[in-house]
Amino acid sequence: MSNWEKMTDDFLKNFVPDVYQEDIYAIDYTKLREKGIELITFDLDETIAPKSMAKPPRAAIVQISVLKEQGFKVWLLSNTSPARVKKFAERMGVEYIARAKKPSTEHFQEIKDNCGLRKDQMAHVGNSIMNDVAGGKSFGITTCLVRRCESHSVLAVDKKLEKELEKRGLWHKHHKEQKEDQYYQLGERQQT
Repeated sequence: MSNWEKMTDDFLKNFVPDVYQEDIYAIDYTKLREKGIELITFDLDETIAPKSMAKPPRAAIVQISVLKEQGFKVWLLSNTSPARVKKFAERMGVEYIARAKKPSTEHFQEIKDNCGLRKDQMAHVGNSIMNDVAGGKSFGITTCLVRRCESHSVLAVDKKLEKELEKRGLWHKHHKEQKEDQYYQLGERQQT
């Protein structure tokens, strides 16, 4: 029996994102705005750009610029090195926190306090169920999961958790290299 099998359904729901999309460009940010979201934090590696990429892709710079024009506050919240996060943040014109230790909620709180917002006004976008979704959910904010940029592979710990979520009917056809991925936007119900 795995550790995940010992967990209750209510606990495991903390690993199911509010939004699941192929990439950051497919998220319906209008739905986030309609929910009252004013600030979006993004993970960096494998969310905005592959780890192998030394600078943000042009499309990501444009996407972040559009979000800022729409009135969103945007931050990078990444577990990666300060030098890398700073370089990306400067090119994208956003604030950042590196070595965030997600799923720890410490830096979600720091950003919330810095921006003077409530938790229900925040969303986090990332590629890891364990770090991004669990961190955001445990802090009490909206979470958006995207597939990993480069390899579409799944971290081993995420893979075991995914199997347990699917087995219990909590989340279906997700984060796998298959055409049947079941993407959904905020407020939509996933198919069972």
